[in-house]
Amino acid sequence: MFSGIRRFFDDEMGSADTNVSTGLRLRLATCALLLEVAGADDHVAPEERNAVIAAVRRQFHLDEDSVERLLDLAAEELSASNDLYQFTRLIKDHFTREDKLAVVESLWRVVWSDGVLESHEDAMMHKVGTLLGVSHEELMALKIRARRSAPEAG
Repeated sequence: MFSGIRRFFDDEMGSADTNVSTGLRLRLATCALLLEVAGADDHVAPEERNAVIAAVRRQFHLDEDSVERLLDLAAEELSASNDLYQFTRLIKDHFTREDKLAVVESLWRVVWSDGVLESHEDAMMHKVGTLLGVSHEELMALKIRARRSAPEAG
């Protein structure tokens, strides 16, 4: 897992030490979840792609080129994975509660970016929330907050 990370770290941070490697792995795991949620309905709408990019920029303060490179790496890792556990486990083990909630809110924003909540998107969010150790109450509060900022269904 995470085969292209060392090159990305060397390019972006000039280092591949353990702390930096963990940081990139967490970024990659977050991006993988964002991409998975965006494609939950087997189609990534332009609004969903834009929401993913905005979430990565907001969460990690990266420039456009770095965002695209990170998303490309995350897509590779996601396609090579069998499930979401490897990604959620990293986030659960290393992110603070506040950071986990920020990830979940970003995921909800991607879900709502097209103005429609599909049942399988909702089910995926409940699964991810459980894997991240987020309570049902927190998950629902973030869902409502993200919905309030989402566009109306067209």
